[in-house]
Amino acid sequence: MLKNWRAWILLALLVGPILAYMGFGTLWLLQHGWLLIASLIWFVSGIFFAIFAARWTKTGRPVLPPIDWEIPRTFSKTDRDAWSLVEKEADLAETVSLETLTDFDIYITTGRHLAKTLADHYHPLSTDPIANVALVDLLTALELAAEDLSQLCRQVPGGDMITPGYWKKAVQVASYIQRASDVYSYLLPIFSPVTGLMRIGTQQWMVKPAWKNMQQNLLRWFFRAYVNRLGVHLIELYSGRLSIGAKQYRKLTRRGEIPLGKEGEIPPLRIAVAGARRSGKSRLVALVNQARSGDMSLVRARLQGSGIDESSYDRLKGAEWIEVPGYTVSGVEETARDRATRREAVERAVDADMMILVIDARHDSNIADSAFAQAWDRWYIEHPETELPPAVAVLSGMDGPEFGDDWKPPYNWERGQSSRENMARTRLTALRTTLPPSVTEIVPVGLSEESPFGVVELLLPSLIVQFHRAERSALIRHFRKLSSRSKARRLMSQVGEHGRSLLKNLRQRGASPTTKS
Repeated sequence: MLKNWRAWILLALLVGPILAYMGFGTLWLLQHGWLLIASLIWFVSGIFFAIFAARWTKTGRPVLPPIDWEIPRTFSKTDRDAWSLVEKEADLAETVSLETLTDFDIYITTGRHLAKTLADHYHPLSTDPIANVALVDLLTALELAAEDLSQLCRQVPGGDMITPGYWKKAVQVASYIQRASDVYSYLLPIFSPVTGLMRIGTQQWMVKPAWKNMQQNLLRWFFRAYVNRLGVHLIELYSGRLSIGAKQYRKLTRRGEIPLGKEGEIPPLRIAVAGARRSGKSRLVALVNQARSGDMSLVRARLQGSGIDESSYDRLKGAEWIEVPGYTVSGVEETARDRATRREAVERAVDADMMILVIDARHDSNIADSAFAQAWDRWYIEHPETELPPAVAVLSGMDGPEFGDDWKPPYNWERGQSSRENMARTRLTALRTTLPPSVTEIVPVGLSEESPFGVVELLLPSLIVQFHRAERSALIRHFRKLSSRSKARRLMSQVGEHGRSLLKNLRQRGASPTTKS
């Protein structure tokens, strides 16, 4: 009770002089005939305050930094499903009261609930999924989340000086001031009906809701930012990607271009070229290498105006092309050898960041090619911790004598009227009904020695457009490789490092000069 009386005394000392000045000012305005004009100015300023406060506190750009809800590049399909749980948890900020948001316990409770929810998502059959998380990895997640949240708060004016106690007192003082303002608003019409009624209308309909939104938006922003940053790194924790440590994690996930091919960083893009035996894979790789060694002016011309970054052409030149062993095609009846060679080809193809499936147009049936594409697609469904890379099909052999006239390139596969172009469209339509949706595009090419066509004009531009997906797949694969390193090897490396450090200290101690007496 004593504390409450002290609070009221402090409030009276703070608000009393302001109310006195307002009363004397109203009396002066009334005596000089300016009361109506001053009331109109007050009313108009209240309208503008309501409009600007509601707009600026909701968008948050002038005062509150934006919260990044874009799905991180390191997230696989399972991680993206977990991200929806984080967004759902953050939406609780709209239903929690303002007083609750000032209580520090809600952040502890929310963090514990979020960690449990995400752990159940990744290990639904485990009775205690958090017990299997490495302590160092958990500390890394907390370190990264705290660092991100600290940087966000420092972008708010005065955000680095606010304490939980100040936050509670600020809300209480704001509540007291609001109550005093309400009392003044209700008493003012007794002495000045015109001004008082206008003030009540302005306060209740405009100023008061805007002031409440300003307070609540700041607190709700902090709660959502807290859930956002903690959720990101808890997902990385349960996905096993934080075993590389905070420093290397920051290095690999920093924004901007990621250097390729250096030690400890993402290797060059790996593009697998798969297909049946004698489908033209080797010839396709040879034409691609020949094009990459040139200036690629034709590829740039095809992609002009598409917003492709100049570094994409460098990544194409630095990519590693892998020719996958071809699978056999025996005929109508599939043999055990066909299935075995297809499994081997799939195992090699899934170790790449982009896949090109070469389909020989001279074959009447493409059942074997469709079976390979479906098996490749199914492998990623069975391994949700990885990311499905982009895939492009190449229809080869369209320049052979089997397809009618001797029409020479350039071909117009979409609208051309020659027998060869009509046949290509027919084959493309049939292939689109048999290949899985993961194969996003089918490109007809000619691989003849005399006049090849389509590799530079069509295939390479299609690949460059999908490089952002391939790099995402490469990043997730690289994280997976680093986090799945042998624990025994890591332990032996740590023991060896400590042993070398101990030996070095012993040698330095032995080499130090003795003190003479």
